[in-house]
Amino acid sequence: MQIEKGRIINDFIEPNKRQYVIPVYQRNYEWTREQCVELFEDIVRAWQNDRTHFCGSLVYAQLKEERNIIYYLIIDGQQRLTTVYILLKALTDAAETDMEREAVESVLFNHDKFDTYEADVAGKLKLKPVKDDARQLSLLMEGRIGEMDPGSGIMRNYALFLSLIRDCQETGMSVKEIYKGVEKLTCAKIKLDDDDHAQEIFERINSTGIPLSLADKIRNFVLMTDADQDELYEHYWRKIGILLDKDWLTAFFLDYLNLKIHEGFVKEDEAYNTFKLIYGKQLITNRAALQEILHYAEFYHAFLYGDERYGDEISALLADLQKLKQTTVFPFLFRVFDDWSKGVIDSTELKKVLRLLLIYSIRRMVCEIGSNSLRGLYKNLYARVFARRENKNCYYDALVSFLTQLSSKDAMPDDASFFLALKRHNLYRKNALCKYLLTAIENRGKERLATDNLTIEHILPQNQHLSTAWQTMLGENWLIDRDKFLHTLGNLTLTAYNSELGDKPFPEKKTLLASHAKTVTLLADVISCDCWNAEAMENRASRLATTLIELFAVEPQKVTVSFANARYREYTCLEPADATYKTPDYYVLLGERVRVSTFADMLRSLVRKLYERDPAVIVTMARKNELLFPNSKNPTFSYDAHLVGGGELLPDTAIYMGMRYSAYTIMCIIRLLLDRYDVDPADFVYSARSNLTNGKDPSRADEGPDSEEASGATAAMIETTDA
Repeated sequence: MQIEKGRIINDFIEPNKRQYVIPVYQRNYEWTREQCVELFEDIVRAWQNDRTHFCGSLVYAQLKEERNIIYYLIIDGQQRLTTVYILLKALTDAAETDMEREAVESVLFNHDKFDTYEADVAGKLKLKPVKDDARQLSLLMEGRIGEMDPGSGIMRNYALFLSLIRDCQETGMSVKEIYKGVEKLTCAKIKLDDDDHAQEIFERINSTGIPLSLADKIRNFVLMTDADQDELYEHYWRKIGILLDKDWLTAFFLDYLNLKIHEGFVKEDEAYNTFKLIYGKQLITNRAALQEILHYAEFYHAFLYGDERYGDEISALLADLQKLKQTTVFPFLFRVFDDWSKGVIDSTELKKVLRLLLIYSIRRMVCEIGSNSLRGLYKNLYARVFARRENKNCYYDALVSFLTQLSSKDAMPDDASFFLALKRHNLYRKNALCKYLLTAIENRGKERLATDNLTIEHILPQNQHLSTAWQTMLGENWLIDRDKFLHTLGNLTLTAYNSELGDKPFPEKKTLLASHAKTVTLLADVISCDCWNAEAMENRASRLATTLIELFAVEPQKVTVSFANARYREYTCLEPADATYKTPDYYVLLGERVRVSTFADMLRSLVRKLYERDPAVIVTMARKNELLFPNSKNPTFSYDAHLVGGGELLPDTAIYMGMRYSAYTIMCIIRLLLDRYDVDPADFVYSARSNLTNGKDPSRADEGPDSEEASGATAAMIETTDA
């Protein structure tokens, strides 16, 4: 096997008297529109920046030599090679001068000066695709476009490239310049020797189905396109690999990219293109990109494993967030640690912020506030808290003020709600949280207890068939009390002897706990208790909950920062009439805040986000032309623009969406859509101000809650609420 650096044009397509054969066990040509557009854009950039572009590997082996033509078998890389070949044909047909056309066309065919071998067009081609593609390519190269199958990938991508080339020509770019960009495509040229088994190698390459990871793609992008790739690897990429285990690299890059974009979230399958788009727009060097990535990788390492430069307390707080699996906070922590590194805040302020976030996480989890809004909240939290730069002068106070002033479910749970939830909620099912809280109680004010070998123990046994002794101790309401208290704080402790305790009667269990226990604080009122019943569990729950309230108390702010705008108020969709005669400023869905200027914009934006969440719901509504309200004349979604009354296309779909609605009706639509998507109405709020003029809204005076459709919407809302 010989591996060399090669060029697609110079080493494969341009040389005369050779043909590349795609073996029968390969797939048909199937590159997508997106892949072709990406390659074309890379080619244009390669010419504009006067630099090579690496496009993968080409694995090949010599098959035979016949009639003065050397035939090669393409083992891997046929999709790329075929795509470039199609592009060259498109360049030939788009050429504006005979010189350009002849220059490009000359590389597509093998030339036999004296026509010694009488080869036909297919024989003169330098590429022989597999199966049906061979005929389509021959027709294309002969210029018999009308005879081609319009559904074939070769025909589709030829037409696409022709369109892309003509777009470039309109901007002043010539076929010659695009061709020079194609010449800059490089590859890893891998030639197999006679003793290499081509088909076996092909199967090893392709049958595993293991794609490049996101980190692999980014590494290739920032290293293979740079002349200093060895130095960049050593000084940056190697350090990133040391800081972060490969299992965390994808999560890191997703969090990093979400930090870089303002709206929405980066999906893993779109992350690499997002990365290229970001750095293409910023026009920064590969070195600068790697410097920034390493900067945030160092923070991420601290989030995951701690870091001595921050001190033990900060590392311990980060470790606690990790124990509770609160990784959604990382994008916000990027910003906070960035401020620490720039001297905006000191370590004392950083500790206060981390402790606040830990307390906020614990209170949310105990109060059973859904985590589906956390990702959106943390993505936007920094921008919302520090929109006014002066808020950084009272960093912690601004954050506390914001979390306590929120009107949505994301507000910081108060002491009363936290206390009640600690006593009443099933903590056992949140195993990591439960163990963390019990450990915190035991460790209070003394040397930290090692809990690795401890498990959670139920004092009142979990066994559904309680012994007579336990039933008698609980009393006549034993079944009700068992279900009420079994998994709550008052009945749980930590022990290393769970299997020995089992279902033993309370006196025996108490004796064993007293003799073996390391958890003195947790068991103080268990060991001193003669009867383990509802009253005992209630009293113990109150004691332990009081301790936890003290342990996880929110440190009061010294300065209260107001986030209220006197002109705006926040509303929900539960009262649609609130939207009438209002102008919105933003909405918050599942913690993510989105700025809007009209209710129509709000509907457009929210529908796009819901569609991305699950297209099936809206697709079904569009196919059925479903009327959302009893008195509706038109469906809200349809594949027919006429049915929705001249609506707008939902981006990247063939679905039209009605838009001629009053603010009132839009709120009704939003409420019903949230219900279809199983999104709690508490996960949606919007901010708006009144725009009344002499008691009326001049811009929407003819639309309001009394319209026929709005009345139907109200009826539908009532029906939904009752259901």
